[in-house]
Amino acid sequence: MMKKLIVLAAIIGIFTACDKDDDNVTPYYVAPAGTADVTLTMTGGGTYTLNGPCGWAYAAGVGYVGANQDGNSLKTFSIDTNLTALPTETTTFTLTNDFVSEDPTLARVHLTEFVGSSYTSWDSTPTSGTVTFTVNGNEVTVDLAGITLSADTENDAPNDENGTLSGTLKFYR
Repeated sequence: MMKKLIVLAAIIGIFTACDKDDDNVTPYYVAPAGTADVTLTMTGGGTYTLNGPCGWAYAAGVGYVGANQDGNSLKTFSIDTNLTALPTETTTFTLTNDFVSEDPTLARVHLTEFVGSSYTSWDSTPTSGTVTFTVNGNEVTVDLAGITLSADTENDAPNDENGTLSGTLKFYR
């Protein structure tokens, strides 16, 4: 008899502990996919482009805007910040190549593609300029015009030249 009472109490406890009111469950907000239109014009006149989805993420202590080429997730563009959340108002960052600094006014820009066992990469430097996240409600726009990037010394020709960015990123909070 005692076993039956314990089992009955456990069953009642389980059923009363469950929330069966699914109509009142608040779903998590998922921001709509953003768009990236990125062009790097190299000093010799060649171009390197990336067009695809983009958005904000926070991982491993880095808040960043990430984008990848439609159909090629190994071709990426990112703006890395020291923020834990997207700014709620328009914010300008000074570009750098400093991965150690925790200064929230600094950001790093990368354009990279992995092909087989090699990669092509351009990165910001302390002379790359600034980047501004323009906030309008939940929409964030980044104009990339004029940002200069330095080619990685391992890049093969014709991608071994420094360049200047143009294009925009549009994503949502």
